[in-house]
Amino acid sequence: MNGNEKEKKMKKNIWMKRGKRVFAAAMGMTMICTMVGCGSSKTTTEEEVPTVTIWSSGGQEVREALQAIADAYNSNEEYNKIAKVEVQFVVSGTSEQSLPDRLSAAYKAGEKDTDFDLIAIDDSAIANIEAQTSEDFFEEIDLSKIPNYENLIFKDNIVGDNFVPYRGTSVYLAYNSETVENPPKTAEELYQWIEEHPGRFTYNDPSTGNSGFSFVANTIYNQLPEEAATSSDEKWKTEHTEEWDNAFTLLEELHPYLYQTAGKVQYPMKNAGSLELLANKEVDMTPAFVNMVLSQKAMGTLPEEIKLTQLEEPFLGGLAGFMIPSIGKDKEAALSVIDFYLSYEAQAIDWNTMFASPVVDSSKLEGLEHEDWLEETNMDSLRYFSIGLIQKDIAARWTEEIGSLAQ
Repeated sequence: MNGNEKEKKMKKNIWMKRGKRVFAAAMGMTMICTMVGCGSSKTTTEEEVPTVTIWSSGGQEVREALQAIADAYNSNEEYNKIAKVEVQFVVSGTSEQSLPDRLSAAYKAGEKDTDFDLIAIDDSAIANIEAQTSEDFFEEIDLSKIPNYENLIFKDNIVGDNFVPYRGTSVYLAYNSETVENPPKTAEELYQWIEEHPGRFTYNDPSTGNSGFSFVANTIYNQLPEEAATSSDEKWKTEHTEEWDNAFTLLEELHPYLYQTAGKVQYPMKNAGSLELLANKEVDMTPAFVNMVLSQKAMGTLPEEIKLTQLEEPFLGGLAGFMIPSIGKDKEAALSVIDFYLSYEAQAIDWNTMFASPVVDSSKLEGLEHEDWLEETNMDSLRYFSIGLIQKDIAARWTEEIGSLAQ
């Protein structure tokens, strides 16, 4: 081998060694990028999975419960292959644009494929949204694609085929067991107790919270056929004026026996206002949402002696559920989210987060906190109300005829 051939061979070996080093470095970078990601913020799987956005409104406890279940969905290896869940929430009582107004604005603007994929809503708010949009704004839900629908124990109480409940809520009579040994069992007994214990009962302004509204509504609907409580038909108002008049006469008669300050009857603002009076022992009894009472007892803001009982003519109850707007973009993926929220796992999270009444057989739930409190939230006694826009009529008449007495 001459000098030129040796030189060529040496150069070839050098380039081969350099090539191996470059290849090895490239492979190393490939492995690092595979493990930690380089340049791309999403994996292929994440890019293929749609995001289902749940929109809702209400109190902070509702927001926390929805988010806790969404987090569980996103961590579930079976469900997170179908979709990713995000929660958008409008807190009640703030200056933010309300959820019905947002939906109405999007609908009237002709928007399509929006992130209004799922609406988590109390059934009492449905009529208001449909009045601002259209009767077919919410789509029919294909229940065959929701296997956990079989877990539901309230199939007969559903508003329609476009609504699937995921939690229950009910108003009970909250009372101080140290001062009230034998709480009323019927509405008549309650009215009698109020008159015999002046100043020791209250209910909040019904336009500011549904615990007070339930007291007023029950006074009316106890005089109407049971079917009226699940009907938004205006006939229950226009054709039963005598029953309405009798109910408001009764509310007027009870007025002077209610909680007073400075010698004048005062109706608390919001559901929390009534509970604050009960916690401070300024009253002995008030209608209250079960989950609010239990949550405050768990936090220690309501004393242990505060108990719950239900009348033979139960106070207003309702269901919060999911609806799919026609303007949403991920309707199919939304069905998997509804399915998860009806799972026993999700129902247990809902109870542990906000003491929401389960809509499934509670005996099948595991890991429950304060499990003994379930007896106080028996949904079998739920008196289901779905009266649509009549609710506004009740609140307006109360403000004019009863609320004005406190001014």
